[in-house]
Amino acid sequence: MKRKMRDLVAALNEAFGTTVAARWYVDDGPMLDRAAAARAGLGWFGKNSNILTSELGSWVFLGQIVTDMDLEADSEIRKTCGSCVACIDSCPTGAIVAPYVIDNNRCISYQTIENRGPIPPELRPKMLDWVFGCDICQEVCPVNRKAQPTAEPSFANRGLEVIDLAKLLDLTDEEFKKRFAGTPIMRAKRVGLQRNA
Repeated sequence: MKRKMRDLVAALNEAFGTTVAARWYVDDGPMLDRAAAARAGLGWFGKNSNILTSELGSWVFLGQIVTDMDLEADSEIRKTCGSCVACIDSCPTGAIVAPYVIDNNRCISYQTIENRGPIPPELRPKMLDWVFGCDICQEVCPVNRKAQPTAEPSFANRGLEVIDLAKLLDLTDEEFKKRFAGTPIMRAKRVGLQRNA
């Protein structure tokens, strides 16, 4: 994603014949990426707090380019999920505590990726077989039904086979880095992935 953001800034430089003052962020900047996307008219908030787009649902990556360019603002999209509560009803840990409100401490994605401590014992049986992340609230979302897989090669499945949990428990740091380098799994770190198994 960062490469794509850099390429987009380069395209702006070329299109405007100048050097655009810009910084880009992908899940690491000072602004909230989903709020910025909604304000920019790229999508609207779903009850699972993800950004939904008409064409791709929530199966999108968000990035931000902050620039000094004078650009015309797009209008925010005024859509809602209506009476749908599929994501709320389907969350096995009850992390979506109300429409648009997530309790990260109950969220499987947070627990398996970001949490550096032990997983709360009361959540373990509800986490099913998720070892890294969780997509249940996206999989049940009706807006996502019409989304087609991307043809973008850099977002393609990287051929990671199903993980044998017993082998995962025996991975050394070196083996972990070799196997998962360049993938989001690195974010959980070896010890986190082994804890999740």
